[in-house]
Amino acid sequence: MFKKTIAFLILFTALSSCTSNKDTTPANVNGLWTDVNTSDFKNCYVIIAQDGNKIVMSHYLEFKGSKMVEYGIGEIKDNAVSYDAVVTKAIPGWATKGKHHLTLNKQRDTLRGFYEDEQGNKGPIVFAKLK
Repeated sequence: MFKKTIAFLILFTALSSCTSNKDTTPANVNGLWTDVNTSDFKNCYVIIAQDGNKIVMSHYLEFKGSKMVEYGIGEIKDNAVSYDAVVTKAIPGWATKGKHHLTLNKQRDTLRGFYEDEQGNKGPIVFAKLK
């Protein structure tokens, strides 16, 4: 009897988790994005690869003529994207590590949020989806 009760509880738990009506699928942010933060940013491209809730991004930008390359690894939950960023080609005086926190808008064409770097600086980030 005990084994049947345990088996029933395991089966019930498994079925309950499968039939939950809470949608935990994150928004889709795969694709090519561009910086639209200020006019000081030129030739800026972000490629985001999403696998479930995992995010890998690669970012190239030119800020007032200086070039920078970084990548990030993190996650998406619902419409919130966060990842650790590592700069591999730095702009002199800028940090080389940080974190980005972004939210996808309702139209699913803009990621807006902020960065915080290892030096304690914070600032805005805005990416627009390229069609």
